[in-house]
Amino acid sequence: MEAVLTASETDLAPFARISTEVRHANRVSDNDLVDLAAGRVLAIVVEDYCPPELCREAARKLINDHRYGEYDNVPGVHKWGLNTYEGLSSAEREQRYFAEAVPAIQALRDSWSPHLSPIDRLRLELQEAWPAGANMGFFKGHKLFVGQARVFPSGGNGAIPHQDFLPWELQDLNGVTDVGEVPTLVGQLTVNLYLQTPASGGELELWAHGYDHDEYDALRASADSYGLNRELVPAPDAVLRPIAGMLIMFHASRVHAVRPAQGVDRVALSSFIGVHALDQPLTYWS
Repeated sequence: MEAVLTASETDLAPFARISTEVRHANRVSDNDLVDLAAGRVLAIVVEDYCPPELCREAARKLINDHRYGEYDNVPGVHKWGLNTYEGLSSAEREQRYFAEAVPAIQALRDSWSPHLSPIDRLRLELQEAWPAGANMGFFKGHKLFVGQARVFPSGGNGAIPHQDFLPWELQDLNGVTDVGEVPTLVGQLTVNLYLQTPASGGELELWAHGYDHDEYDALRASADSYGLNRELVPAPDAVLRPIAGMLIMFHASRVHAVRPAQGVDRVALSSFIGVHALDQPLTYWS
């Protein structure tokens, strides 16, 4: 039977508690994607999404590219490519983000040539699996980048528990006052495509719930921290160990964290996926 969203699920609060089921699949399919968006699934795991040897070679290319650097707001975590959290935080940064978005997408594709980039495969599968298709994200009439690589260096701190939600970013960082500029999301998913993983550490921690904006601010590790005080949140509902070539899709708007990597750096391509309604296309960006 085809999975569908009910009327009540299309109004699902982005932070409400959801299922703790982790579903394993061979590809991103319509049933699994709709179940994930509806909160009937905590995460989707595809173990052999791309060949590990191609992943390792792509990781080497990205780490040695001029776009590789460190996050401004997360010391010790490195990245390749653009992200809205930093790129849309000021008028000057916006201009650079918009100018570099499409060239960076093309550079990522070139790093996989002559093979299909897993980000391009994901974009195609999202278009085919979601009832209304899927499109590149836009902001202020400009295309948004998709396919950032996040690198958690061996011996680093990982990522503390946190939530990602685009409307918060645009309101908090960009000072957006025109509500027409802020997308209406009933959910925000994220996907990681793992290029390189350590033998120890680097696990993905997932929680089945999220906090609203005021609750989140009250639980922050510090006033200027991106994430939460771990002592103030319960234990995670699932802990997943990624391997090279694996895809994991989960709810960005619920709490999630990354444990410190040991031995080698943890490298993954990532994309956010905005859920607007069943009869509206998904949007994707980084």
